[in-house]
Amino acid sequence: KQQPPVRKKQGTSPGTLIYTGKEKPERIIVTAIHYNEHVFQETQILKNQIKRHSATDNTITWINVEGLTDISIIEKTGSEFNLHNLLLEDVLNVYQIPKLDDYHESGILFITLNEFKLINNTCDLEKDQVSLIIGNNFVITFQEKAGDVFEPVRIRLRSAKGIIRKRNVDYLAYALMDALVDSYYIILDRYNEELFAIEDAIISKPKSNYLQPIHNLSKNLITFRRSVAPLKDVINKLIKEESYIIQETTKIYLRDITDHIEQLTTTIDTDREFLTNLINTNLSNTNNRMNEIIKVLTVISSIFIPLTFIVGVYGMNFENLPELKSENGYFILWGIMILIVIVQLIIFKKKKWL
Repeated sequence: KQQPPVRKKQGTSPGTLIYTGKEKPERIIVTAIHYNEHVFQETQILKNQIKRHSATDNTITWINVEGLTDISIIEKTGSEFNLHNLLLEDVLNVYQIPKLDDYHESGILFITLNEFKLINNTCDLEKDQVSLIIGNNFVITFQEKAGDVFEPVRIRLRSAKGIIRKRNVDYLAYALMDALVDSYYIILDRYNEELFAIEDAIISKPKSNYLQPIHNLSKNLITFRRSVAPLKDVINKLIKEESYIIQETTKIYLRDITDHIEQLTTTIDTDREFLTNLINTNLSNTNNRMNEIIKVLTVISSIFIPLTFIVGVYGMNFENLPELKSENGYFILWGIMILIVIVQLIIFKKKKWL
């Protein structure tokens, strides 16, 4: 579940580095990958080992930082790669929707994305921010928490399969964003499973109330869509803007990501409409249950109305009630009342009220 955002203290100047997420001790992991078509080196490094390789060595550097609680690592990275303090501030401000900032003066593209995880295999979401910094020969990724969303990209780099090690830094950035978007399908598949499970339950057990699971799923879909939908604008901006970092050959692949995002948002919207129908079905079942209860109470009341009338008549304090002097009057009265009940039950049965 989402934690409430920790806002910056009032009066702090722009560019002040404050981590706005949930403060907790965690081990910061920094990995560095240097590669080209013929060279590959992957190491886990310390803070003082973070450095920018010269563009003349013809390699691409990918530095991934897992965890944001150590501000000194953020500062060291910013210093080595000449990153603007406003950019670093956005890295630490983890409650943002996806966006793209172009720092023309330093030749850097900055993208914020969101990574999602399911909590304990439920439909509840844990949202973590992922920041992507793209330079002329490097990519830096900051993950709010440790995760393996980028592991498919690492596997491709290690094995040298495909074209990833033959392409420039923009293709690496594309591969990282594509891996993140692919992980969204896992979330959506889980939601679709839950959706169909609720539908089956409503049909098979209509007497139960499913409003709470429907509400939880709807809330999570809204949270999910708020992060997925803006990503399309980010990718479109990358495609349309003139940038020496993003080449035309990579923009074709970026368009494929926009297709995936469009598919995701369409599916989310369809699921939300389906949930609305399930809410209506659930309410209809609830109303039907209430109608059944009211019908039973009405039948019981209808049975007792003539009986109450008879009892009321013979309960009046009149001295001259001929039936009271009858030797079998008591039994006759009971027989009449039982006969009335039987006749009513037969009528109700024929009219299918019972």
